[in-house]
Amino acid sequence: MSEYKYDISFFFPAIRTPRWYNMYQSLQKSCKNYNWEMVLCGPFELPPTLQGIENVKHVKERGNVSRAVQVGILETSGKLIFIGNDDTVYREDSFDKALDLYNKECGPQDIMQCTYTEGGHSQPNHYWSTSFNDAFKLGGIDQTWLLATEPILHKEHFLEMGGFDCRWEYMDSSTHDFMFRCQRNGSKIVYSPETVGDMTWWPDHQGDHGAIHDAMVLHDLAIFREMWGKDNDRLKIDYDNWKDAPEVWERRFPTKVYNSYEELWQGENYTHEWKAAPPEK
Repeated sequence: MSEYKYDISFFFPAIRTPRWYNMYQSLQKSCKNYNWEMVLCGPFELPPTLQGIENVKHVKERGNVSRAVQVGILETSGKLIFIGNDDTVYREDSFDKALDLYNKECGPQDIMQCTYTEGGHSQPNHYWSTSFNDAFKLGGIDQTWLLATEPILHKEHFLEMGGFDCRWEYMDSSTHDFMFRCQRNGSKIVYSPETVGDMTWWPDHQGDHGAIHDAMVLHDLAIFREMWGKDNDRLKIDYDNWKDAPEVWERRFPTKVYNSYEELWQGENYTHEWKAAPPEK
């Protein structure tokens, strides 16, 4: 008998509670041939539409996004994990096809990039490579390495490599860092056979995106450039590094910790209209 309850855990650091049920329904259509769970990690409880469903779990966490990934993955019960964003609707049969290919071509150290659209825009597979993006033309980055921002991988491999480095508040830089360390350690990255899902897109300070934008631009980017701008020997890190990150992400909760997504919107005066981000300092 397997030690894993599920074939795969679809994991999301998550705050957008109004979107969760539609995402769950899309996963039901996208992954029919594998046994799975949906695990959401964030500050707000499950909405009534998802309460009492056996393969849905919520992990309470108020820290930054990278920390939420570290904390939440520990609570997953799948042999494989997928790390995604909670504003996605997944396409019918797409995860069945992706998992079929993953199980055929990938070993325990290997990773699949599940391609997606964002705001209605898609990218060719070669977009997901360091050689294509000027942002990764840094001295410490091998130009043969690929990117995997929506990955499928073995849970044990994620744990073995130490997961995400929580010095980065958002999971963009921490994901790239993880993938570079894995490829240095011998992992290969393959692409999903087709687009798996469709995300929304809020730039700058539109909607709830301000905290993420500011974390990436005002904090994470400089650390990433410093670390990967020169040769380094990064490989495995301490998984428990999340314990060094603050328990409350002040960039998301600058005045108080809210009890619901709706309270957060009202309390921080979020709006669906586009809002410019503050200038870089």
